[in-house]
Amino acid sequence: MAANRIDYTPPPTIKEYILDHTPAALFYDWIVGPVGSGKTTGLFFKLAYMAKQQKPGPDGIRRTRAVVVRNTAPQLRDTTIVSWNYWFKDGQAGAWRATESKFTLRFDDVECEVLFRPLDTPDDVARVLSLEVTFAILDEFVQIPMEIVDALSARLGRFPSMKDGGATNWGMWGSSNPSTEDNPWYDYLHENLPENARYFLQPSGFGENAENLANLPGGRDYYTNQAKGKSNAWVKQFIEAEWGYSIAGKPVVPTFNADMHVSPSPLKFDPMQPIVIGFDPGLGGSAFIFGQEDLHGRLRVYGELIQSGMGAERLISERLKPYLRRRFPNARVIIAPDPAAANRGQSDEKSVVDVLRKHFDIKYDTNNRLAPRLDAIEHYTARLTDVGPALLIDGRECPVLVRALKGGWRFVLDPKRDVIKGSEPEKNHYSHPGDALGYLARHYAKLAERAERYGGRVVGFKPPVQSGSGYHFR
Repeated sequence: MAANRIDYTPPPTIKEYILDHTPAALFYDWIVGPVGSGKTTGLFFKLAYMAKQQKPGPDGIRRTRAVVVRNTAPQLRDTTIVSWNYWFKDGQAGAWRATESKFTLRFDDVECEVLFRPLDTPDDVARVLSLEVTFAILDEFVQIPMEIVDALSARLGRFPSMKDGGATNWGMWGSSNPSTEDNPWYDYLHENLPENARYFLQPSGFGENAENLANLPGGRDYYTNQAKGKSNAWVKQFIEAEWGYSIAGKPVVPTFNADMHVSPSPLKFDPMQPIVIGFDPGLGGSAFIFGQEDLHGRLRVYGELIQSGMGAERLISERLKPYLRRRFPNARVIIAPDPAAANRGQSDEKSVVDVLRKHFDIKYDTNNRLAPRLDAIEHYTARLTDVGPALLIDGRECPVLVRALKGGWRFVLDPKRDVIKGSEPEKNHYSHPGDALGYLARHYAKLAERAERYGGRVVGFKPPVQSGSGYHFR
């Protein structure tokens, strides 16, 4: 390696990403951080470090081969290879062969072939998946489908061949800015990370421990200047390194604020009050949302159950009752379902409500319109009580609901006119918990309406004036 590049001093997270390694095992290392935080440089120096860990072959040379992957050829050429050439120059750190898009890195007793490959076309993908390599490096990995990553992992550790001593270490690593929470990478990194994988999250660019500031124009002011004129969503995602949400639609509940409405600590239920369960049914997908309104008028949401392909009896016996015994032992339970759940089934003349009523107390509207449910939810999201926000969600127990309210539960936008298409939210994985929250909030709205009608004290909900007939409560 060229002497003038050995002085690279990585920031703390990048240093751990490069150097902390368990040898002789397939591994995966992923790092996410703000723009300009040194992630791509870390990718390359990790390769130099890992190549040095390879045992020498019969001729005393430590030989390895790596493939560096980027989603498109222009991105690969204009960013990834440019960054590589800054640190590892042709003629100093090795030799570049443009016709093969290959750099042969040489330093000390190390020789590492570095192949640069895009994924623009099926042929490009096929070529990558036919390689025999020691390592794979994914630049902006959130843009690369998980299916390709899974297939590429089977190509690791195949160089050098066993007759030349085999690979000492083999693995895959990558860097990226955060994407959105509906990207499959989010679930992989936060919920499904295997034992041989690690996830590094760099500090916010605004934080006291922000990384790589010494190499950015303006130092700490770099991120302040980057934020000027940008949307709040862009700043959170690309400077504060927070996973955002898709801007392809408009959130159904725009007044939801995760910083305010997601509790930083677990929420405990009140055993003296009933647990109310909003329920959106369906064989294709269903959701239970569990909550209570407290004496301050706050809606406290404790948990969720999301499932698909389950009939009512199985749903109750295999999902709902075990969950209630574990989370809310001996609690009185009220279920507030979608009114459509009261419709008779075509096969046995029983409705979902009939099945639920055999086990639980059921309360539901006879009206299924979206507007009153959204009014009920926004009564909590848009209000403060004497002890804080009127909506509190246990984020650890309700990850899907939180994602739904961040924007997964959304209206579809017409991209040409930037207006909402249709009057109903998009049907997706997040619409079920969103609807179930609406039925939960609407339950308490009906209690408040009834208390007000009969002169009782109303702590919580006061609905807007509705035209037409009222909503009958059973």
